[in-house]
Amino acid sequence: MYRNRFLLFIILSLTFCASVFAQTFSIVPPRNVVEGRNFNITFRLSDGEANPPSAPELAGCTLLYGPSTSTMQSTQIINGKMSSTYSIDYSFTYRADTAGDVDVPAVSVSCNGKTFTSRPSHFKILPGDNPQSSAQQGHGGIPSQPTPSGRISDDDLLVRVSFSKSSVYEQEPVVATIKVYTKYDISSFLPTSQPAFEGFLMEELPVTLETSMEHYNGQNYHTAVLKKLLLYPQRSGKLSVNSGSYDVTIVQYETVNMGFFRTQRPVERQVTTSSNAASILVNALPEPRPVGFSGAVGSFTVETELDPEIIRTNEAAVYTYIIKGRGNIKYLNEPTVQFPSGIDTYTPKTDIKANIIGGGSNMSGSYRTNFTFVPQEIGNFTIEGVPFVYFNPESRKYETVDVPNTDIKVLKGNSVASAVRQTDIDNSIDDILHIKAIVPGNQHRELSYHFQSGFYWMAYMLVAIILILLIVIYRRHIRLEADVAGRKLAKANRVANKRLKEAREYMNRHENDKFYASLARTLWGYLSDKLSISASQLTRDNVSLKLEDYGLDGEKTHRVLNVLDECEMARFTPVHSDDEVSKIYAEACEAINSIENVKKH
Repeated sequence: MYRNRFLLFIILSLTFCASVFAQTFSIVPPRNVVEGRNFNITFRLSDGEANPPSAPELAGCTLLYGPSTSTMQSTQIINGKMSSTYSIDYSFTYRADTAGDVDVPAVSVSCNGKTFTSRPSHFKILPGDNPQSSAQQGHGGIPSQPTPSGRISDDDLLVRVSFSKSSVYEQEPVVATIKVYTKYDISSFLPTSQPAFEGFLMEELPVTLETSMEHYNGQNYHTAVLKKLLLYPQRSGKLSVNSGSYDVTIVQYETVNMGFFRTQRPVERQVTTSSNAASILVNALPEPRPVGFSGAVGSFTVETELDPEIIRTNEAAVYTYIIKGRGNIKYLNEPTVQFPSGIDTYTPKTDIKANIIGGGSNMSGSYRTNFTFVPQEIGNFTIEGVPFVYFNPESRKYETVDVPNTDIKVLKGNSVASAVRQTDIDNSIDDILHIKAIVPGNQHRELSYHFQSGFYWMAYMLVAIILILLIVIYRRHIRLEADVAGRKLAKANRVANKRLKEAREYMNRHENDKFYASLARTLWGYLSDKLSISASQLTRDNVSLKLEDYGLDGEKTHRVLNVLDECEMARFTPVHSDDEVSKIYAEACEAINSIENVKKH
């Protein structure tokens, strides 16, 4: 009995400790806002309850009211194990009075006798739009009324290619960003041709589909990064990037007179836009280039290793030349090391480990070259260190890393005789046999023995049967691979369920922007595979026609299109409530199920 009480006490203590360690208090990262508009600052307490925190003082802002409190609890069962999360949001509403940078200080709350403090944050208050365009802007800086002709101005939708630097040296890294600027909701965005970065070596950087507010050319836009690249220019001069082309579906809102009141309805318009043709000045590396320079640009160090320390004749050893630092480390040339006579060398092997650093602005890592050698003579030898020469763009000078010589002492090892008698072979070695002399008169028996055995012909037939089976299986595989539409149809539902799982995880973590982006990708990809529509033909009208041909009735087709519209519009609209997120997720699941339940005749 006492033992059971003790175990119960231990379980309750561990449960309490786990709940305490799971508690967190953080700020929901604020976004940039426009001068004169209201915005919210939200703090989130997970798995705990506390008194509301005091409102932080923000420079250039006026507190209007708060805090307003909202709670969320979710429960999920995975592999028979139930887990639940609980969180409380404390929101403060401010008015942005003055444009500029705003720092959000740390805020503290007390929960279960402990004090939790959020991290400081930062955002910008952007100046308002120029007067000539403000008349057509609605809430959040997005035009809510189209022009009388429905025309979309060139200033309403932009795709810009920009470089992080205006000029660089050859092989010096520079970041190129392709970003969309919009004042309208976008229901679809399909690239027809991407900008070509000729004259560069490229490393594609990861991007998120999160939107933010940005002030550009006197106007406020919702922006999203489409692509981000780390570039290494390979030649000097002015390198240009051609413009890309994009097919965009814009959502405008027109006023409808309903008699006693007016309302607005969305109207989609097809737009083709192009990105700008950007260029960057690439400076040639200074002349004359020093001896030993092979194109390394950045900041590097060099070290050498020798393994093993005790070296003997006829035994392999490894001399390693290691370059570390940041720059074009992934594109360095293999160093040339001269070994003294009396040492046999083998083809060197290279191992490169590179990581993106500085938010994607540079690359660091190591470049290891292993030189395997086998000394054939006893004595003292010296491997001359090869200096490493590189160009440092910060100092604009060539710099040399001196590598010290490596002295090695070779001791006597196991010698290999030039001629070995058969009696010298160790009896324990079973993979080396003596050469058998052919006895006169027995040549026919030795040569024809295997061909006369039944085992030989059985093995021959078995190999032939296996070859025929492989040919049949390969032809069937080719036939199945050719049926692209059938494979996509079979995988459509499975892929959709897998991606819906990713969207559900974002929903549970309250990452609404990532949730909408993931849900939109899932639905478009599912419809492309299920209806056999190529990416270039994946438009709202084509999906509607294909769904009707597939056998889906008009009401269910409308529901599917409505879910697509809400997902695409949500990526360029302000923050949505958790109830709206849960609702759109349920509608997406229902839309996929309705398509899967269509009975084909």
